[in-house]
Amino acid sequence: MLVDIYVNYDCDLEAPNLFERMVMSVSKIAQGTQNVDPHPVTASQMGSVKGSSLQCIVNVLKSLVDWEKTRSEFEKPRKGKQSFEDVSAREFDEIRIREDTPNNFEKVKAHKSTMQAAISEVIDQVSHSSPQPNMLQFNRQPGKGIEYLLSNRLVENTPASVAQFLRNTPSLDKAMIGDYLGQHEEFPLAVMHSYVDFMKFSGMKFDSAIREFLRGFRLPGEAQKIDRIMEKFAERYCADNPGLFKNADTAYVLAYAVIMLNTDAHNPMVWPKMSKADFTRINAMNDAEECAPKELLEEIYDSIVKEEIKMKDDWAPLGKSHRQKPEAEERGRLVSILNLALPRRKSSVDTNSESEAIIKQIQATFRNQGVKRGIFYTSYQIEIVRPMVEAVGWPLLATFSVMMEEGENKPRVVLCMEGFKAGIHITHVLGMDTMRYAFLTSLVRFNFLHAPKDMRSKNVEALKTLLALCDSETDALQDTWNAVLECISRLEYIISTPTIAVTVMHGSNQISRDAILQSLRELAGKPAEQVFVNSVKLPSESVVEFVTALCNVSAEELKQTPARVFSLQKLVEISYYNMARIRMVWARIWSVLANHFISAGRHHDEKIAMYAIDSLRQLGMKYLERAELANFTFQNDILKPFVILMRSSRSETVRRLIVDCIVQMIKSKVGSIKSGWRSVFMIFTAAADDELEPIAESAFENVEQGENQPFFL
Repeated sequence: MLVDIYVNYDCDLEAPNLFERMVMSVSKIAQGTQNVDPHPVTASQMGSVKGSSLQCIVNVLKSLVDWEKTRSEFEKPRKGKQSFEDVSAREFDEIRIREDTPNNFEKVKAHKSTMQAAISEVIDQVSHSSPQPNMLQFNRQPGKGIEYLLSNRLVENTPASVAQFLRNTPSLDKAMIGDYLGQHEEFPLAVMHSYVDFMKFSGMKFDSAIREFLRGFRLPGEAQKIDRIMEKFAERYCADNPGLFKNADTAYVLAYAVIMLNTDAHNPMVWPKMSKADFTRINAMNDAEECAPKELLEEIYDSIVKEEIKMKDDWAPLGKSHRQKPEAEERGRLVSILNLALPRRKSSVDTNSESEAIIKQIQATFRNQGVKRGIFYTSYQIEIVRPMVEAVGWPLLATFSVMMEEGENKPRVVLCMEGFKAGIHITHVLGMDTMRYAFLTSLVRFNFLHAPKDMRSKNVEALKTLLALCDSETDALQDTWNAVLECISRLEYIISTPTIAVTVMHGSNQISRDAILQSLRELAGKPAEQVFVNSVKLPSESVVEFVTALCNVSAEELKQTPARVFSLQKLVEISYYNMARIRMVWARIWSVLANHFISAGRHHDEKIAMYAIDSLRQLGMKYLERAELANFTFQNDILKPFVILMRSSRSETVRRLIVDCIVQMIKSKVGSIKSGWRSVFMIFTAAADDELEPIAESAFENVEQGENQPFFL
């Protein structure tokens, strides 16, 4: 109803701005800046009116949120739904294979039928005999399908034979091929390696190679599966084209950049489009020598923008044509699966311009109707909510702030919190970053963790709401993570420091103070911990912002006296949570973490430095569990902080610990280390030159012990 009022009055050049006037008037009443009655009223009456007015404006925001959610849910099935008839047609019109027992004169036919049974989508439902229980089809369950083929000796039990079968059997579902190739078990992984090694990319341009690579299958629906496949592609391309890139990491990042560009350039739902400069920036590496040549990147950009890489399954079974997902949905699928971030939303300037364009478009509709009155227009465009929020958002934020600064009226505080949540949600969805930031920072300011003496129950409600938003609106926080994580750091400091805890709610009675402290302890438990656990849900750009913000907060904690390691501990935790991300994203996370751990490892307090180094050891050991293919160098990047600290630390204890950590890593992960050996020997070299004899001796002893080991050769 509110949207209809806005469209028919506020957008009509000859009508009053009814929606805006109504909300503005009610906001002023709620703030107490506008009299509701010329006659004197009691304080209780005025309080009742202000409360009702606050309820009204909160309902306005919640109504807009509900309308937006309803419209969004309505639009989803329209974009990509598959009708029941479509599904039925696919289910019942596939090839059906009879299971008649073959006789001795039909061996060839029997072999063909058995092969078809192994790859068919549907079990024979017209045969009078019962279907064999082990007849599990590749196009439904690829792993079981391969097992069936191997057990019946239809394919040799070697990775190379299975790879050839996947490459040369045209009736296989390419989505299922991709799903099988991405599996992490030993045999499917060996099959995937054989599959890629059968391909030859010598002399092929990079974009041509990736087009050829993706022609035989569709990338699977799990990020880690895609990551394994793309790593192998990068290794193979570099092996076939030596010298083109310094290492396979460059080709790996470029492969992902091509996927992102392909999605961006050919998906009409993505705007603004990735520019050539954006594409070049995505491929930037920490070492300038490792970057792909700019001319090559520009050539690839032009090729992908001109011609889309088709990654859909182009096999259609006999009978009716195989239904596919809508192209826009299919193109967006990969970015969603990989949790990669496309360019940020438009700036507020662009948003304002778009809002003006929406209003002008509606006004033009009115003008085209001439003098016809009495026509009531209904809008179903979500975008119409943006100018509505722009018109009343700031007055509503001011109202919530004024009401929070007043007394301890709990019902009003709860209403204000509902208003903040609704305002943050709607501004985030509509891309109104400036207003979203204002709502969030205002909410942060009202938790009063910076002034525990002045804390009251309303401030605890503000903190509770902020932590709830970290769970429900995780991606809305973006540029406010620093402020949010500072709040969590202060919360932990208050409840863990008795001298600070006793100052909370200073001047109030003991019962009230105990209640506030108990509430803070509860919030410091699961609600605060969930903020860090939820980091795995963040898209790539946001998780890098999150890690950067946590490093900044940790750096401030380390400057305190005594130094605190709360956020440093949380950095280790979120590293474990997010280590399963695709390697390209983890590399960006690690570039931030490594610098902070190096800084912490140089801390003047040896205990802090040793904690940082031991944390590096834990993370290094964990990462070394991931296999590294030829020509990649990320293991070396993981261990490089040890090299820097070994060379720069003035503490004998710290340098000795570094050598011990490296020795322990070698002993436990020796079979996994590849490019990491470079950093290992750089550390031993630095240790051998150490002015302290025990450290130098330790390095020589470990090198001597390893000389006769095959991994040292």
